[in-house]
Amino acid sequence: MSLDLSVWLPDDDAQGGRVVVADPPGTSTAVGAESFRHRLWGSTAARRLGATFLPQLADITVENRGNLQVPPDRLDAFDQECALLAENVEHLSATTGHDADRILRYLTTMRHAVERARAVGGGVVIW
Repeated sequence: MSLDLSVWLPDDDAQGGRVVVADPPGTSTAVGAESFRHRLWGSTAARRLGATFLPQLADITVENRGNLQVPPDRLDAFDQECALLAENVEHLSATTGHDADRILRYLTTMRHAVERARAVGGGVVIW
């Protein structure tokens, strides 16, 4: 399995209170292998840098089912976290053993999803 992301719109009538928006053709939605949940996004290194959103992927509960849902009003903070991790990609790479370019690619995918979500008044979910 791998981690994937989607842009969603709030919809009280839909299951989970959201409806997923179709991705534009050619859009990348992959944000890592399933192991990245713990070994990268939930790593001690990411947490020490101040990440609070992405580490939630490692904190699986009955309520979140291992998904990270970023609501529209938290997109700016999520985008800032992605930028922070990108600025510290060499440190993340050195401490987690994952390739810096690969990490940057996934963070760029997340930031592009934030842009798409903002454009439609939605949020982002990683699952």
